[in-house]
Amino acid sequence: MKLLNIKHSLRFKLIIGFVTIAVPLVGLLLYNNYYASNTIREQVADSNKNSMILYSHQIEAALNKETNFLYNIALEDPNIAALSQLAENTDEYYLAKARILNTLTRYHRFDKSVDLQFIYSVKTRDLFNTPIKTSSFEELESIKTTIEKVVTGVKPDSDYFREWKAIEYGQEKYALIRLVDTGDGFYLGAFVELENLMIPLDLIHLEDGFASFVNSRGELITNTSAIGGHLLDTSLASESNEVYQVINKDDRKYVVVMNRIQGTDVILGAFVPESQMLKNLYHFRRVIVLISIAAFITLIIYLVYLNDIILKPMNNLIRGMRRIKHGDWDTRLHSSKSKEFAIINETFNGMASEIHDLKISVYEEQIKAHKAELKHLQLQINPHFLLNSINIVYNLAEIKNYGVIQLMCMNLVKYFRFTTKTNQIAVTIAEEMEHMESYIKIQQVRFPERITYAFRIADQAEHAAIPPLLIQPFIENAIKYGFDFMDHPFHIEIDIRLPGEDQLEIMIRDNGNGFPDDVLRQLQSGTFKASRDGQHLGISNVQYRLKHIFGQKASLSFDNAPDAGARIKIVLPFRTVEQFTSY
Repeated sequence: MKLLNIKHSLRFKLIIGFVTIAVPLVGLLLYNNYYASNTIREQVADSNKNSMILYSHQIEAALNKETNFLYNIALEDPNIAALSQLAENTDEYYLAKARILNTLTRYHRFDKSVDLQFIYSVKTRDLFNTPIKTSSFEELESIKTTIEKVVTGVKPDSDYFREWKAIEYGQEKYALIRLVDTGDGFYLGAFVELENLMIPLDLIHLEDGFASFVNSRGELITNTSAIGGHLLDTSLASESNEVYQVINKDDRKYVVVMNRIQGTDVILGAFVPESQMLKNLYHFRRVIVLISIAAFITLIIYLVYLNDIILKPMNNLIRGMRRIKHGDWDTRLHSSKSKEFAIINETFNGMASEIHDLKISVYEEQIKAHKAELKHLQLQINPHFLLNSINIVYNLAEIKNYGVIQLMCMNLVKYFRFTTKTNQIAVTIAEEMEHMESYIKIQQVRFPERITYAFRIADQAEHAAIPPLLIQPFIENAIKYGFDFMDHPFHIEIDIRLPGEDQLEIMIRDNGNGFPDDVLRQLQSGTFKASRDGQHLGISNVQYRLKHIFGQKASLSFDNAPDAGARIKIVLPFRTVEQFTSY
């Protein structure tokens, strides 16, 4: 409900109106920025992709040339064919190996496309190669060990015979290796380090970027630490100039373009920092940010202005109406800067004053009527008991028991002296219990040794005030309906205590028959009403008086004790006689 009220408020509608205009404008600026950034990315990606394609073709040409050379050597060099026949003649075998290595070295004297070539005998597991240029002995051993591992474990249908394969020969060092089967139990092979194939960064204009080879899993195998553990999408390694991807590394974005090198299982990629690409958009982005900030400041000024001339007076008017609604008739509105709201506030103040005066008059009339009704209810109880008392005196006169009649009359005098004080709004617990004692003694005169009673009043409880004749209807009904000449005396108990702060509890119990089930259900559900012949009028009057005097602060409950007998509990606020008088 509160959310619906906000949606229908004037402030909400004004904000929505402004946002409806401002958001599309800011969105258009952001889209222009996005479109410009994407355009520059595509242009830079296109430029670098062309470089990647060009250099990839150069690498492919060099590797294909080396592959063709290996096939030609395998087919045309007589020393290759003679190796298998000279295996038994050691001297001739080593001379043939030397001639083959000399041929390989002479061919690559002016061609630096590969780092070394080698020949491997499957039968004798003999591996010999051209000189290896390395910076350390450890690297030399690592290269030889890696080549031996490849050629000793390769199968005839291996991919090494179909394309150049990337292998790791050292800590984060990779190379390409290619094998050719001579058909006589010998493999020719070439080995090229990937670092030697890397194009200088200044040649492809990467500025702060870098180039790298990528394997089929999307992992960098050169410059391995440049992007951490990020994996690239190798499906984007096509010759389409529009294909690129963006990766993040340490709050820095790279635009990546890649091209697959045919005849190998590696991909060549270029990594260009986005900040370098978009540096020319700095001023454009700055203008967009300033416009967005200006729009935000304008919105605040706009809302402050509207709040001062429209929303604030409107909220004051609404708060004033709510206070009037909750009974604060002294609420008045101050003058407003707006002429229209000044007239509205003046009219509101005049109406509030008139309603206040009218409300006071109505309240006074209601209070008078309410007090008159309570007195009428109180007087309804007196004749009811008077008839019962006269009937008792009549019965005593019939048996001519004059001593008992005198005792009866004395208690009747006390009783009617109390009930004839119709001008009293409240009496103390002590006065009410003295009155109850007179009533019960009258019934004891009527039923000698058949009725007993006990009063228990907590400290300070006897000074509490209650409406007069509040307890009597329950005692009267208990004797009338619960007392049927039982084998044991009919006993009535009244406990009055203070269970909590500013609270009074009255508990009335007897050992009679208790409430009938149908009557108890009506009493507990609140549907019980007095009959047309006046039966149970006292209980209805007590319920009515408690409701009109105390409202929800008082409660009246009924039940039957497990060992028979009715129980009535009355809980009401603790008041003194003076507090009732001010009611």
